[in-house]
Amino acid sequence: MYPPQPPGGPYQGEPGPYPPGGPPPAPSMPGTAITVRVLMFVGGACGLLLGLLMWGVAGLAAGGGDAGREFLRGMQENGLPLTASEAGVFFGIMGLIPFVYGVLSIVLASLMGRRSAAILWTIVVFHILAALILLFSIVTGGFGAIVPLLFAIGMIVLMLLPITRAYYGLGTAGAAPPGPGAH
Repeated sequence: MYPPQPPGGPYQGEPGPYPPGGPPPAPSMPGTAITVRVLMFVGGACGLLLGLLMWGVAGLAAGGGDAGREFLRGMQENGLPLTASEAGVFFGIMGLIPFVYGVLSIVLASLMGRRSAAILWTIVVFHILAALILLFSIVTGGFGAIVPLLFAIGMIVLMLLPITRAYYGLGTAGAAPPGPGAH
């Protein structure tokens, strides 16, 4: 019905709002955010596996078989005198902590492609809470939490760098404006 229109604006020869070929591509995720995203996926997978392992130990301890009795005997010799049901509950609850961390970490890492300030601040708060829990663990004698604490602090720093904040729509001086889809 209407003749085909040339590329560009509605009038012959007028440039359109975008260069030929469509709208400009959205800026790519900066390396700082990619690093945090990868670490969150890896940490989340480790949390899920550790939680499942702890639940397996809980089942073993509460199961009452030969292996469960041997496990309980070893725990009692090392100063943790628990019954089978107490050990099952203890390891079940202890498995919940890394499992929940793993699920939240993977969900947040999956959402990092959505460029909004809410995502950035949710990730920062998540890692602050994780760092506080790890710090408490270190203070109470769990020195194995030092490396995860350093990773949590590192991810907080990476998320608060100007290039990462600008990507998530929290513009800083000299940073490129956020692209389409920013809130």
